[in-house]
Amino acid sequence: MKEQDGGIAVSVWIASLAMMIGLILSAYLHPAWLLLAAGVSWALVACIPLPYRKYVACYSLISILAGLFFYGYENLHSSEVKPLAEREQRVWIEGVIDSPVRRDGDVARFFVTITSWGENQRDQKEHRSLEKIALRVKLASFQEASQIEKWRRGSVIVAPIRLSLPVTARNPHAFDYASYLYWQGVHVTGETSYQAVDMTPVFSVTASFQEWQDSGAKRIETLFTDPETAGYMKSLLLGLGQEVNPELAAMYSNLGLSHILAISGLHVTLVSSMFMWCLERIGIRRRLAFAVTILFLFGYVLLVGASASAIRSGLMGSVGLLCQVFGKRLDGKDVWAGALILMLVVNPYQLWHVGFQLSFAVTLGLIIFVPYSLHVFVRVPVWIRTLVAVTLSAQLVSFPFLIYHFHLFSPVSWLVNLVVTPILSAIALPFGYIAVVLDFVHPFLAVIPVWVSTAMLKWIHLPLFAIEKIRLPFTYWPHPSWWWLVLYTCFLGVLPISWKLGYHRKRDIMLSFVIFLLFIVAARQPFSGVEEVRITFLDVGQGDSIVVEIGDQKVYLMDAGGTMRFPAAEPWMEKRDPFEVGKDVVLPFLMARGIEKIDRVVMTHGDLDHIGGLKALVPHFSFGEVLVNGTAPSKLESEIVQLFQQEGVPILTGIPGQSWSDGPGIEWKWLHPGGSGESTFSGNDASVVLQLTAFNKTVLFTGDIEKDGESLLVQNGLTSVDVLKVAHHGSNTSSTEELLAVTAPKVAVISAGVKNRYGHPSSEVLHRLKKSGSAVYRTDAHGAITLVITPAGLYWQAQILDT
Repeated sequence: MKEQDGGIAVSVWIASLAMMIGLILSAYLHPAWLLLAAGVSWALVACIPLPYRKYVACYSLISILAGLFFYGYENLHSSEVKPLAEREQRVWIEGVIDSPVRRDGDVARFFVTITSWGENQRDQKEHRSLEKIALRVKLASFQEASQIEKWRRGSVIVAPIRLSLPVTARNPHAFDYASYLYWQGVHVTGETSYQAVDMTPVFSVTASFQEWQDSGAKRIETLFTDPETAGYMKSLLLGLGQEVNPELAAMYSNLGLSHILAISGLHVTLVSSMFMWCLERIGIRRRLAFAVTILFLFGYVLLVGASASAIRSGLMGSVGLLCQVFGKRLDGKDVWAGALILMLVVNPYQLWHVGFQLSFAVTLGLIIFVPYSLHVFVRVPVWIRTLVAVTLSAQLVSFPFLIYHFHLFSPVSWLVNLVVTPILSAIALPFGYIAVVLDFVHPFLAVIPVWVSTAMLKWIHLPLFAIEKIRLPFTYWPHPSWWWLVLYTCFLGVLPISWKLGYHRKRDIMLSFVIFLLFIVAARQPFSGVEEVRITFLDVGQGDSIVVEIGDQKVYLMDAGGTMRFPAAEPWMEKRDPFEVGKDVVLPFLMARGIEKIDRVVMTHGDLDHIGGLKALVPHFSFGEVLVNGTAPSKLESEIVQLFQQEGVPILTGIPGQSWSDGPGIEWKWLHPGGSGESTFSGNDASVVLQLTAFNKTVLFTGDIEKDGESLLVQNGLTSVDVLKVAHHGSNTSSTEELLAVTAPKVAVISAGVKNRYGHPSSEVLHRLKKSGSAVYRTDAHGAITLVITPAGLYWQAQILDT
């Protein structure tokens, strides 16, 4: 950047960084930061040498303007109906469908931009802001399901809807639906039925492209008769990621291959090259072919759904083609920055979208690091160096995003990407597009490319599924600290600077590699919580699941919740990937804690709401042993025990008074069931009851034990405790006055589902706990509850604070 003709040459690259800083500060700080930034900038301008003053003033101004723009954008997209949603009020709305309509079973979901609303259909008032709601439409028949799939973006709907607020994350580092919607510009959700909606089709450009996309999807279904392959190709060729088989999508995610299914620069390069080749073959001049290809790219981006990665790829590809037309050369970072600025001007909220972050971060990493990587191992053929450089650069940059958002990064990801990505890119992607194009000419012409791509996918997926089943260490990563993210970003930023300064000798490269390994070690958080016992009472709805972490040595999992599932009345009502608490709640939490081995699983008793979720966990972890109550197992309990036995995990039980230690000051005691006179216990009263003493603090875990079981515990000499896990979700059949009088808990924890049909916790139990002087934490009110015990004492954390 140099001063030119008395002015300044602004670097688009640095301007984009200044813009991002302004947006981020505005999102998390009070607007007063703008005044502070102006004051600091003025002070810096007064202090720094004259040649740099204009640059500091210019980029500071860009940050401040970006901040002002963010506040204006937020005000424009503020919510008028949020107070009504807080009361779950029913209103009539008129609005425009503002997203593709996605049906899953008997429910369809999409965004609606409100144009007017009122408490009844006749009394409507104009909506002043550009507010969107996330609408959920219930379907009652297959005919309704077929009709709603024809609804398109831009169409007008009028409907009575029940407003509500989106659900926030109820467990640590879980998916936060409310936050996700907020960065989509959505503050409230709504629900209605298909019969109540009046939909008026309206022509729009996006609707036309969606029609073409649907037509392409049907053509792919015809070409690829195998449903799994057809779903895969729909995602690969048209960006319809929701069509991928859930098991296949999970495998790609676990091995770090999800980017293959996203429309990216690879797709744009391939499609534009194929289109250019066709234009030149029919005699169109090269410069005109470039111009036509640019127009084609805009259509292609709309056709594949206009995701962040597709738009970014299309913009950068179009700029590259324009440079070819006019014979200009632009720095890759400036092209990247221009696309970033343009997309953030259209919607600054995109900066918080995971797809946007990954697309721009990885692309920038390739632009910066690949040229330097090519200078390493110069004796290796250039195509191998390029392949390795691209793979390692992408892995290096994507790593912090993947462990922050998904807590998942396979140690074989780089190797799998190195082998699989080129094969899929060279065969499945081009052959898929060729098959679709040839099918327009004559279906027979598409037979060979369809066979090749189908055979290749089956051949390559077989070993990938086998690799996924191997429980590799260092696959799940604990949620990274903010300081680690900052330092890792600084490390990546320093690498190209140090290279330019001449620090690229072999010893410099080795030093950088050692520093990188230290960052990897630090990401595992080896010294975190060494001298503590962390007990997390997960919010699994109406059920129980407790994770006990003994320093960095042992992990106990007491139950894993369970989801009551009823078979769909008709096939069309089946969900593609139904919610299951073990898969969707317990597993993500364990991953976010970086847990890969569970030393002891405690199955308190055989009820679904306690052990049903374990089925989904068995394939993902290694286990030390399983503790059961020793009574005749239920059918579900037998099935789960069999799964553990197939893995070679010992199944054990205990007797009252049996104890074991997990380290100095940490002792467990088995209190119930077992021993003589207890053989009559079954069901809830046969629940395993354990007592943990950690650093002189005592916690009593009671499962679903009821009155008779509690009475026996008292007779066997139960003592006072610091924390009581209240039995049976706070049911009136448990937590008797006799038990509370003996244990005198300082704090009681109740695991119960929000608005559960049983009315748990019982008002009588709450009264008894209050009378006994116990403070009460409830998962239905507080979300997940975490108790941390250290030699210095204990403290509590609640996912949802009292309001």
